[in-house]
Amino acid sequence: MMLLTNTLKKSLFITLNIILIFFVLEQHNFASEGWHLNENTEEISETEEIELGKKIDEYVTNQFYIETDPELNKAVNEIIQRIITTSDIKPFNINCKIIQSNSINAFSAPDGYIYLTYGLLRFVETEDEVAGIIGHELAHVSLRHASKFYHEFIKTLPKNDNKTNSTAVLLLLNNHLEEYEHEADTTGVIYAQKAGYNPRGLLKFLERHSSLLVYNKVLGFFRFDTYVTINSRIDCLRNYITNVLEK
Repeated sequence: MMLLTNTLKKSLFITLNIILIFFVLEQHNFASEGWHLNENTEEISETEEIELGKKIDEYVTNQFYIETDPELNKAVNEIIQRIITTSDIKPFNINCKIIQSNSINAFSAPDGYIYLTYGLLRFVETEDEVAGIIGHELAHVSLRHASKFYHEFIKTLPKNDNKTNSTAVLLLLNNHLEEYEHEADTTGVIYAQKAGYNPRGLLKFLERHSSLLVYNKVLGFFRFDTYVTINSRIDCLRNYITNVLEK
């Protein structure tokens, strides 16, 4: 298996969650490893989605150290179960893993795989923030964002053309990332609120994270013409909470 360089690992963790899916697909070309997507349907099937999630999870667990602290994992999973039992989330077999990285990030994969970094759990200040982040990732899973992107990705790409592949990824990312992130934010805070958490938890986390990135001058890494910014998410989420959830 191809190993990631240190530079690529850093890039992976400071980009937004769904970038991991794009990177994995490009590096491993899942569609050519004996598993082929049915390109004649509008979405991938449940069986294909399960297989895709397993492949991504295998990649992640092979590339990164997973935190095994029982108390930390128990605390996170209790929040997950509390959200699931009070929402209309499809009964996926949710599998949450904590990655031993000081980076602040969370991401998800098809069929219920959720990943949080140790750095994120150190950075959060309240359970409300954790619940908002988990709600966001559960929304990505429930709304099948990665699966929908993957299906369009495979249908669009010419085979065996890495340069074209990279260009197509950026085009699809530009078209869908902002839509998916905002949808996961608004759906995620609904999940958190139904579970009894303060829906402003995610908003407070994003505000503090944005301030940290500015302080550390990390924002210069991003291409703002291509990727949705945290501040855009903050503005939309604040408006949604104020004018919809709290109205």
